[in-house]
Amino acid sequence: MPLRSLAFLLYFFGSSTAAFVYPMVGLVCYVVLYHVYPQTTWWGSALEPLGIRYAFVCGACLLIGAVLNAGRMRLGRHPLHVVEAGVIVVYLSMLLSLATGVGPNTQTAMIVDKMGKIVLFLLVMSHVVVSRHRLWILTVILTVMTLYLGHEAKIAPPGAFLQNRLDGIGGPDFHESAGLAIHLCALMPFVAIVLRHKHWLCRLTAFFAAGYGTNAILLCRARSAFVAAIVAGLAALWYVPRRFRMWVAGMLVVAAAGGFFLSDSWFWKRMDTIVVADQEQRDQSSAIRFLIWSAAWDMFKANPLGVGVGQFQFQVKRYNEELENINRDAHNSFILCMGETGAPGLVAYLTTLLLSWVTLNRTSRLVRSNLADGEPFEWLVLANRLALIVYLVAGLFVSRFYTEGMWWLIILPVCLLRAVENEIKQELREEAAVEQAAAAWACTLRPVRPQLLTGNATSARSDASRGVACQGQLGGL
Repeated sequence: MPLRSLAFLLYFFGSSTAAFVYPMVGLVCYVVLYHVYPQTTWWGSALEPLGIRYAFVCGACLLIGAVLNAGRMRLGRHPLHVVEAGVIVVYLSMLLSLATGVGPNTQTAMIVDKMGKIVLFLLVMSHVVVSRHRLWILTVILTVMTLYLGHEAKIAPPGAFLQNRLDGIGGPDFHESAGLAIHLCALMPFVAIVLRHKHWLCRLTAFFAAGYGTNAILLCRARSAFVAAIVAGLAALWYVPRRFRMWVAGMLVVAAAGGFFLSDSWFWKRMDTIVVADQEQRDQSSAIRFLIWSAAWDMFKANPLGVGVGQFQFQVKRYNEELENINRDAHNSFILCMGETGAPGLVAYLTTLLLSWVTLNRTSRLVRSNLADGEPFEWLVLANRLALIVYLVAGLFVSRFYTEGMWWLIILPVCLLRAVENEIKQELREEAAVEQAAAAWACTLRPVRPQLLTGNATSARSDASRGVACQGQLGGL
């Protein structure tokens, strides 16, 4: 067995075991498994005889560890946030579509099982990543995973390219080139946060992650990611705090220059199809979208409660004869949600997205008005905004409804809000302790004096009462 396989097994079993005591360790391992996905690596093939379901085992250990350590978690004022409730309702709408749709198929059980696992992980994540330190750990891990995926893209063999587009890097959510490019674009704002860190090792890691990640995005040649990146860049200039705007503008210029330097003619030929007006010059994947979306609307009118999870590409061709011999995806997250889960799922999905965005707004206001050192949270809020924008804009052209990475970003505002609320509580406790200590110190400087004259009886009682109060303050310390 290769040494890399043994090292991975040690890390996997060690992290899964540690999750029983320290859930954050298990959460980090789960994030690593999502990006690395050992089943697609050369060293992972040596572990296939063991038959280990890595994500399931790690997730189970993480869930058990979160339950065992629930008493130590700082949950904030609301153990169940409205965004968490929205995620649960979206999943319930998927289950409802099984009864109201046309029935299950080979993909239904897989998607329902995957989304159930995602919902459980989101609920654990929103209760574990609730401090400044743990948010920083998550940001660093996402940066390292960007570097890993970028490096895998750099050394990918020629067989990993299909029509000059990179495919098959990372887990199932990145099986297609567009999925990988969109996810890497969404992670870039978190890489920028690490790049701003004072430690040289963090900056060096973020620098290489940005370079390798950008190169991987270009190799994917995904038009949806290209459009989403442009929109996110413009949004960054709008949402960034004014004192950081010049730094962000500079980074965007550097990123654009680096991307132009790394790009090749194949990339720009692919991007040219976005604006070509002549339909004959437009490739087939772009032209067929309008046929699919039109048929999806007819399908929704006939099945307002959805055709069922995993049924879109099999049922949509019944509503347009030109799609009879084509099993194509919806090419739109919202249309896929509407077609498979119907009106209940679409309303729940849109509401959850809106609540997630509103939570970011609320967190931003709390940071500005209550925290003395809130800069790290301001950057995390901005990164979360931009990552959501990437997935939502790209989701207009590619189906990302069942992508786990997108759901992480939807629940991340809850983590940020709870972390900020915990910081505010900590600062209030510290201020109260300082005031109490100051009051107690003042009492020690003014001891109670005995009053010998009968004319000063009132003053004696007043000093005595102050002495009792001081003793109470000292006892409180």
